[in-house]
Amino acid sequence: MIENNKIYFSTGEFAKLCHVNKKTLFYYDEIDLFKPEKILENGYRCYSHTQLELLSAIFSLKDMGMSLKEIKEFIDKRNAENVIKVLNYEVSQLEKEILKLKRNKERLLNKIKIIEEGIKYSNEIMLEEQEEEYLLISDPVDNTKKHYDIENYISHINYCYDNDLGIGYSVGSIINKERLENENYLEYSYYFTKVNRNICDENIIIKPKGLYVVGYLHGYYDKAPKLYKELVEYINKNNLIIIGDAYEQILIDEVVEKNIDDYVIKISIQVA
Repeated sequence: MIENNKIYFSTGEFAKLCHVNKKTLFYYDEIDLFKPEKILENGYRCYSHTQLELLSAIFSLKDMGMSLKEIKEFIDKRNAENVIKVLNYEVSQLEKEILKLKRNKERLLNKIKIIEEGIKYSNEIMLEEQEEEYLLISDPVDNTKKHYDIENYISHINYCYDNDLGIGYSVGSIINKERLENENYLEYSYYFTKVNRNICDENIIIKPKGLYVVGYLHGYYDKAPKLYKELVEYINKNNLIIIGDAYEQILIDEVVEKNIDDYVIKISIQVA
């Protein structure tokens, strides 16, 4: 139907044109969100072609996460300034969502990378050039605890979680140079989590770039002392010197494997 230079459609025609269910148009009419432009004497609803853009805008705002109540308030009070204000707000929300998605992607890619390294681990001890890394460390580990410093460990995990610092790496452990030289392979100095370089926190240390002796442990943590002894023997045999700490990084853990004997842990000791 054409009237006063406007093309009118029945509810069914308009719904089909906009790829929407008729019931949606009835509901929007009922809540005064989007009403037909005119109603005929027989009660038939008629929508004009000029309403297409408004309905499209409603769907777009809904896709952005706005509730129908918020959309109605926006439409009732709409003018150029309000539209700009709302759209700028939605842009800022989208930017936050994009940042969140990027971080989640980074976490997943990092997790994939370390699992792949764990799958391809070698039984051979080797020398490896490693890049500088930023590590968020825990409070000093209390080695007088019966098993391990669980309170400190959990506190460290919670701190990373509360401050959104995790980037896909499991919590690792550090044994300092002095304890290594004294063969104290079960006395950890700190727990650590690898973080991005642009993080500012007083508890961040830099794992130095340089040469490391590397070995992989296939099994649970209680087997670590044996690997440490083998790494130190390799260092001495090849006339190397320990110049830094040891870093234990778990590559395959309980998230990846059900059996603790299938864990894979990488130990790196800085040498020269």
